[in-house]
Amino acid sequence: MAGWREVIAEFAATAILLALTVSAIVVGFATGSPIVTAIPCHDLRRLLTGILIAGIAVAIVYSPLGRTSGGHMNPAITLAFFLLRKLTPRSAAAYAAAQFGGAVTGVLLALLTWDHSAADVRLGATVPALGGPAACLGAEAAMTFLLVTLILNFVDRPRLMPFTGAAAALLVAVLFFVERPISGTSLNPARSLGPALVGSVWTGLWVYLTAPPLGALAAALLYRRRRRTVACGKLIHDSAYACHFLDCHYSPPAMRIHARDAGRMR
Repeated sequence: MAGWREVIAEFAATAILLALTVSAIVVGFATGSPIVTAIPCHDLRRLLTGILIAGIAVAIVYSPLGRTSGGHMNPAITLAFFLLRKLTPRSAAAYAAAQFGGAVTGVLLALLTWDHSAADVRLGATVPALGGPAACLGAEAAMTFLLVTLILNFVDRPRLMPFTGAAAALLVAVLFFVERPISGTSLNPARSLGPALVGSVWTGLWVYLTAPPLGALAAALLYRRRRRTVACGKLIHDSAYACHFLDCHYSPPAMRIHARDAGRMR
């Protein structure tokens, strides 16, 4: 089961992700940004911002932080791996707490850095737009389902596993461009709760706290019916970094942590 190193790494990774995500939105959309003046086309800026945010996420996944914690940075992804028996309940709860805490910390860092410019974009808060809450709920659940399904299929295949982060980032970039007019593109309860708490933007928050977990739940249950479990709980398994996820198929048999032993180890 995950230890304090993994939990701290997940906290730091999520904080960096949110700080840089909000920064990317500030640069791309805040009033007075030179990018807004240089690129007046809103759709083009949306595309470029999505690519930038995806690049940030993939860089974190492949960084030492991501290789240590597994690079979830999203309670919905952690939920999927928990349902596939890669995490104990205690570890899953610790990861979720680290992700929510990291998200709030990251948004606070962005606010301290950008001040009024961050406030101008509401700290990157996600709120339902086209179609209202119902459309947002459906879009967020469907898009998270696609993201989690992609991750599970890549992680479970040795030849594809090293490219999980890159494939997920590419999908997120596409989803950001397509879905942003509907929901702002969250796919992540922590990513939405951080700006909501710091900026007091509560509009439709319930959608972002329920839809991504529902999408992840559906993806995990469907995958479990087909293959029962998944090879590892990390988006990138690197043998140079100890893997504390349960029954990791990429770890040598003698070093695997089994569910029956997890309670005795910690």
